[in-house]
Amino acid sequence: MTNELHEPIAESEPKAENPVNEPNINSPTPKKSNKNLWIIVGVAIAVICTCSIICLALVGAGVGKITVERAPIESVLDAFMKDMVAKDIKSAYGLFSPRVQRKLPIDDLQKMIDGNNHILFDGYQSLSVQNLNLTAAVNTNPDLPQGTVANVNGFIKYSGGFTGNFTATLEKVDGKWMIYRINVIVPPDKFQP
Repeated sequence: MTNELHEPIAESEPKAENPVNEPNINSPTPKKSNKNLWIIVGVAIAVICTCSIICLALVGAGVGKITVERAPIESVLDAFMKDMVAKDIKSAYGLFSPRVQRKLPIDDLQKMIDGNNHILFDGYQSLSVQNLNLTAAVNTNPDLPQGTVANVNGFIKYSGGFTGNFTATLEKVDGKWMIYRINVIVPPDKFQP
């Protein structure tokens, strides 16, 4: 083995000279304040929050109005069904809006309890509104519902365990709900003797 000393070989490297202060062409511009960006972000967040609050308030008011109107609407429809069961056509006819009474003769309502049609009302116990849609309607046709209009549907309970359903449109006349149209559907089994 040989004993060799390894000494670092000095390479001839140029020594760093004192750097000359040359202007840097790519020097960064002074930082601008992010103040404007924060103002824009803050305003955007405030607008989004305000819009959200307004939307929630409108939804809450709509749900509240539906809750308040459900009972009077059910009451009018219940009275109609009870009047038809009692064959009190005059009282049932009085639950229809004046708009309907102008074009629907009372005799047409009488036909609803004559013949097999009485099945629609016989054994009536109660009804419940399942869906209620309130709208503000303005129509150029004076025979169509106007003002606050409710489109509803739900279920009807009959004796014997039968369940039917209904759809109806009501309009508010002088602060009172009145029927514009009603359609009662019973299961075919109810027609069996």
